[in-house]
Amino acid sequence: MNRIELLLEEKVKNLIDSFSYCFKVRITIFSADLDEKLAEGFYPTSSYCKLVQEKLRLKHHCLEHDRKICLSSLNSASLQCYSCHAGMVDSAVPIKLDEWKDNEKIIQGGGGALVAYAMIGQFRTHNAIPHTIYKEWRKNGFDPEVLQNAFDEQAFFEKYALENMLNLFSMLCDFIVSKRYIRPRYFDIASEALLWMEKHIAETLSFSELEKHLGYSKSVIFNALKKRLNMNFKQLCILKKVERFERIVSENPFITIEKATLQIGYDDASYFSRVYKKVRGTTPSAFIKAVVQRDAARMKN
Repeated sequence: MNRIELLLEEKVKNLIDSFSYCFKVRITIFSADLDEKLAEGFYPTSSYCKLVQEKLRLKHHCLEHDRKICLSSLNSASLQCYSCHAGMVDSAVPIKLDEWKDNEKIIQGGGGALVAYAMIGQFRTHNAIPHTIYKEWRKNGFDPEVLQNAFDEQAFFEKYALENMLNLFSMLCDFIVSKRYIRPRYFDIASEALLWMEKHIAETLSFSELEKHLGYSKSVIFNALKKRLNMNFKQLCILKKVERFERIVSENPFITIEKATLQIGYDDASYFSRVYKKVRGTTPSAFIKAVVQRDAARMKN
C-alpha cells in the first residue's frame, strides 16, 4: 500500500477535542499503515489502560487489538466495535478519500483510497473488570483497589447511549471528510493555494508566505495558477477578497463597507471601492443596494 501524506486542518483537532471532552472518550486518528498517530483528542491514554499496559506488560496486546479492529473496519467498510482483553470498548472506522493529483480526480475502488483510521475508545459497557486481568493483577501483588478505581473512572455507556454516541462519531468522521479538513498533500497546487487564501483572507496575502506553506518554488506556483486559473497571484488575491466581501455583505446587508473591508484585510474602504469597481465594473455600495433589494423582494414573496 502506498503511503499517502496527509494535510489535517486545525479544525480536525478542534472537532475531536470537543467530542472527546464531551463524551470523556479517547479519539485517535492513525495513518493507513497504523504506524503513526496523526491526531489525538482531548483525553490521553486512560490511567486504567496505562496500569494494564505497564504493570501487566500487556501493551503489545493493546496494539494488536487496535490493528485487528482497524482491519476489521476496513474489511467491512463500516464502523466496528470490540471489547478488548482489559474490558475497555474500542471502535474504529476507515477514512477513505478520493485521490487528487495534477488537476485530475482519480477515484479508487471501494469508495476511495484508504488514508487513515479513526478510533474511539477507552470507555466501558460493564462494571466489572475481566476476571483474567483482575486475577493477573492480584497475582503480581498489586493493590486491587487501585485497579478498580482506575476502571471506574472510565466513561460508562449503556447500549442505547453507546449506539447514539457511535452514530455521532461516524457522522463526525463523514463531516471531516466532506469538508476536506483532511486531504492528500498532493492536492493540486492551485487548489491548495486557494484554500490557503481563504484561510488567510483577512491578512495581507504574501506570495512568500504561500511559497512556505506549499513548499514549491515561485515559478512552479506561478505556472500552476496560470495553467489552472489563468491568473497571477495578485489577480487571484484581489478576486478572492472581492468574493469574500460579497459573501459577507450577502449574509449581512446592513454591515458598513468599512467593517466588511476590515474583514478582508483592507484598512482603506475608499481604496477597496476602487479595486472592487475595477474588478466588477460597479461599486460596493451598488452591490449592497442590490442585495438589500433582493432580500426585500424575497420577503414580499
